[in-house]
Amino acid sequence: MSLANDTFGPSAVSGFASDHVDLTEAKILVVDDSPLIRELIGACLAADDYKNISYAGDGIEALEHIEKDMPDLIILDLEMPRMDGFEVCRRLREDPKTINIPILIQSGRDTAADITRAFDYGASDMVVKPVKKFEILARTKVHLQKRILLQKLISYHNRVANELEQAKRLQLDICPSPDDLERYREDYGVDICWHYEPSSELGGDMGGVFPISKTKFAFFIADFSGHGVAAALNTFRLQTWLKAASDLYEAPGTLLAELNNFLNQNLPRGSYATMLFAVLDLKTEMLTYAAAGCQPPLVQHPEKGTDFNPVTSRGMPLGLRANWTYDSRHVPFAKGAKFLLYSDALVEVPTGPDQMLGDDGLQQEASQVWSEGPSLRGGMNSLIENYNKRLDGLTESPDDLTVILLENTNERPKAK
Repeated sequence: MSLANDTFGPSAVSGFASDHVDLTEAKILVVDDSPLIRELIGACLAADDYKNISYAGDGIEALEHIEKDMPDLIILDLEMPRMDGFEVCRRLREDPKTINIPILIQSGRDTAADITRAFDYGASDMVVKPVKKFEILARTKVHLQKRILLQKLISYHNRVANELEQAKRLQLDICPSPDDLERYREDYGVDICWHYEPSSELGGDMGGVFPISKTKFAFFIADFSGHGVAAALNTFRLQTWLKAASDLYEAPGTLLAELNNFLNQNLPRGSYATMLFAVLDLKTEMLTYAAAGCQPPLVQHPEKGTDFNPVTSRGMPLGLRANWTYDSRHVPFAKGAKFLLYSDALVEVPTGPDQMLGDDGLQQEASQVWSEGPSLRGGMNSLIENYNKRLDGLTESPDDLTVILLENTNERPKAK
């Protein structure tokens, strides 16, 4: 085995000029059973100003070295005693700590079968002996650059993932917690089931519940166009606005009109939100709501049977046109009545080739589910289970999902 005696000009290996990364500080491990080949490759690298070069005489020695001091690049021979290069590649690629280390194979075995086997075992690149100086240096530079880019990409991904996770927790904090819902059940005699899941780390759906008095509370569901970070930021904007608009809770139509003007001035052109805002008066057992183009809510009145029936949700989506008016509508909500709110993801799921569940399909499904007499939570779980079954085979949910279900149990302390 020998190293070809090629000549080459001054080295261009000085790191990324744009990123000011000095590649010559990278740790390089040369693994070969021939002391001569190790020394020649090391001398070649040192002549090009690489400073952190270490050596191993076989695969076992190489793995022991890697365990103590992780290299940035491995230049690896295939034919060695005790453990050959194929086995070294295999073990490195099975270990999460070393799976991304570039492995540059240098070997006299140049048959198609050997080359294919080397790459199958995890080699990053291959040069054939006798190794040329310019080639070993060029490949070293390329793979160190790729190594640095990959490390930066992983670091960036981890940072973004961490920030998105924190933002997701903040977004989930907007939704009422199980303890919050239990307090509403105890204070108002209304059982509330809540299900929320974003299609990605962050979503554009949201909902909330606001107390008004001992016999009244407000609730809403909203869905901003799109999903992801931009839509999620709009949910925080909406939550802040609603918190400051408590004097409008008992007038849903007026609230949506003012909110529409606010969003029209603050959302990017073409962005919008659908929404339903409602106030429930337990003293009069009347639900008053206004809608802005959301999915039609479903209501079940026990005296009329187990069927759910839609109520209108017509209204201009929020933010598209200023100075729009929204009607307040009324729905009786006596003991046992149920009210189902949902975002479009629940009905925009496939039920067959070129066919979706749709609002009518959900109406039939909800009626069927509650005809079997489940609890409020049991029925809600059935809807979500059916939704997930329809998504089976998809890599992720196509849209954010929010489902809110209320039932007037009329089990609350009597107002004095």
